[in-house]
Amino acid sequence: MSNEQQGFGSLFVGFYAWVVTIFFGAILLDIVYASFLKDNLGATVRTTVFSDVSDVLLRIGVVTVLASIGAIATSRKSAAARNLLIASLFFVTLEFLIPVFFSPFSESVEKLNLGPLLRIVPTGLASILALVGLYNYTRQK
Repeated sequence: MSNEQQGFGSLFVGFYAWVVTIFFGAILLDIVYASFLKDNLGATVRTTVFSDVSDVLLRIGVVTVLASIGAIATSRKSAAARNLLIASLFFVTLEFLIPVFFSPFSESVEKLNLGPLLRIVPTGLASILALVGLYNYTRQK
């Protein structure tokens, strides 16, 4: 792989690692913000605010998925980095699918206070895997 191709690929892989880390931070802020708003706002205002915040998170999530596809495509010749980026994309996708799987059990999830954990773990793992994938991609020659 030439230095120019590796530099171009590093740009995509680095951008994905950056975006997925921003997504993880946004999820953390959303969890803190939601717990703060539960106590301080009325139901109608809270619904509007949560809707606006979820729209922003969805936009960041779409950028994250698109960046991951670009990063995986540019790292196709580096098996270790590519596999880590695919695993990272899996966890990002899992974060979007968790509400679908756990909606029938929403009362028990709320009782056990597992909601924040079910959002933090997949995005945190996605971020870690993307950063390790970036390291592996830039390390290979």
